[in-house]
Amino acid sequence: MRSNPLSIFLSKPHRSFLLVLDLVFSIAALYLAFFLRFDGTIPEEDVVVFQTVLPFLLMSRAVCLIYLGFYNRFWEYSSLEDLFQIVKGVLLSSLVAVSVLFFYNRAFHIPRSILVIEAILAITFLGGSRVFWRFWKERKKKIVQSASGCNTLVIGAGDTGAYLLKYLKKFSSHYRVCCFIDRDPSKWNSQLMGVRVLGGMDKLPEVIQNYEIKEVLVAINQIDSDELSKIVGRCQMLGVKCKLASSVKDISSQNIHINQIRNVEISDLLGRDPVSLDLQAIQEMFRGKTVLVTGAGGSIGSELCSQILEYHPDRLIMVDKGENYLYDLNLKVRLETLGTKTHCVFCSVTNQKKMEAVFQEYRPDMVFHAAAHKHVPLMEENVDEAIHNNIFGTRTCAELSERFGVERFVLVSTDKVVNPTSIMGMTKNICEKILQFKSSSEDTRFITVRFGNVLGSNGSVVRLFKSQIENGGPVTVTHPDMERFFMLIPEAAQLILQAASLGEGGEIFLLDMGKPVKIVDLAKRMIRLSGFIPGKDMEIQYVGLRPGEKLYEELVADGEEERPTSHKKIKRVLPPCRADQEFMERMTQLCDDVGTATLETLESNLKSLVKSSGSRIMETDPILLGGDPSSGLAPEESKD
Repeated sequence: MRSNPLSIFLSKPHRSFLLVLDLVFSIAALYLAFFLRFDGTIPEEDVVVFQTVLPFLLMSRAVCLIYLGFYNRFWEYSSLEDLFQIVKGVLLSSLVAVSVLFFYNRAFHIPRSILVIEAILAITFLGGSRVFWRFWKERKKKIVQSASGCNTLVIGAGDTGAYLLKYLKKFSSHYRVCCFIDRDPSKWNSQLMGVRVLGGMDKLPEVIQNYEIKEVLVAINQIDSDELSKIVGRCQMLGVKCKLASSVKDISSQNIHINQIRNVEISDLLGRDPVSLDLQAIQEMFRGKTVLVTGAGGSIGSELCSQILEYHPDRLIMVDKGENYLYDLNLKVRLETLGTKTHCVFCSVTNQKKMEAVFQEYRPDMVFHAAAHKHVPLMEENVDEAIHNNIFGTRTCAELSERFGVERFVLVSTDKVVNPTSIMGMTKNICEKILQFKSSSEDTRFITVRFGNVLGSNGSVVRLFKSQIENGGPVTVTHPDMERFFMLIPEAAQLILQAASLGEGGEIFLLDMGKPVKIVDLAKRMIRLSGFIPGKDMEIQYVGLRPGEKLYEELVADGEEERPTSHKKIKRVLPPCRADQEFMERMTQLCDDVGTATLETLESNLKSLVKSSGSRIMETDPILLGGDPSSGLAPEESKD
């Protein structure tokens, strides 16, 4: 219900003072209008007209200004829209006053020129007073900022830079923007909202020294990661902080709004391009569907849930055996769900009876299977758990999906299935083979999505390095030549959904991971981002490969063939052969042996099963092994 403008006006005593001031301006405007109309000498008969018009004008102006909400505005932030309100209030009140006088006395006459002059003067007085008030407040704020603000350089004098400056002037006294620098020579030696654009990036050291800059804000939309790395590196060498001004573009109005000013993160320096999606295909895939996500509390699983909710399926079933993960996820999705019914199921995918009950109750149309144990060193010592959770859990979910008529089953796989050296890689290799065997299913499309490490996931190397840096070091790296493929969590989830929409059944989709990143380079970048110099302020220790780890990860196995798809960041991998019935029987026996056979027997049988399917097992060079198993690289997260 809309509030009464009069009650709002009366709620603040200072508004009465503003009204009186505006009425004084109106008196002055009317008098000056008569004065100018009659060249400084107002005839006696027109003095009577002035005295007659004045009370009607003042009453109508007061009423119009109050009911137009003129005194409910923050005039220190006045804009063209507010000026339009002044024009509307003045013209409307003049029209009301003249109309009332006309009906009161039809013989009454006032020169039209006086009305025009009065309106112009009133708009000037009322508008000018507001502009002066805004100018005075901004001037006062500048004085405060000059005394307490941090000398700041903004890189980027475009739209984002302009909105950043406007944002800082209004809402932040911490930053005092001294100048801009920009890549565009046409902007050099000009001014942006009163702040000089001094030149290009070559001016950075000179500007920082001459203006005693303490912080640099990068205000460039979609800046290239290499360019950002250079800016961050130069700022660190010059002893100043470098931050990013994140902006959000309002598509409806094409305006850019500053979202936040934040520290540069390692993900900003990876150089991952934004993902382009076929939104209509994904939307159609989820329309009216019930979707089940296993490992929903993990890094990939929780991001999948968030992104799936954006497409408004009918129901989302989130399954995880981690109580805290599931609780946090439930709190998160409450804020994101719009018409989608969500259910949290506290259950392990290895609990066959409970999972059967879940499928029976909810009858999912789609299953995204992200549940898996993924810590390589831990699985080397817990072969039984790796087999039980990864292989038996996948087989259980796949069989239930086929039995209950699930339309699509999507397995979240890993690059560690390629020529595996680790127990974890071998178990996920078997999971891919299970889906290949079931690809002949008429009712269910079984789809595999394979990709490398995700940056910032639970237990990732980024979190490990961050913790070590915060504790003063040293930063532990397994080997100076170790490389890994990385992508961002949201990017991985987006491409999983896109791959799911492309799948017809039996495909292995490979996500574009870009170029591999040396782990030691990643460590050095993170050390520099924290304001330290690698090898000087923060030591890097090489601890040696742990059992099951490789120096280099691969994305395609021997004999596999890559094929393009309709999406440039997704390729299809054709395996040289598919699993047969004998393979499935041996896999079942391996799962049944968990709990009875020794770990050594389980490991031997697991390797034999992987080799029987045509995969090559690589052995880690013993010379490269070493170090504390609890330190070094922790490449991926554990989701279930």
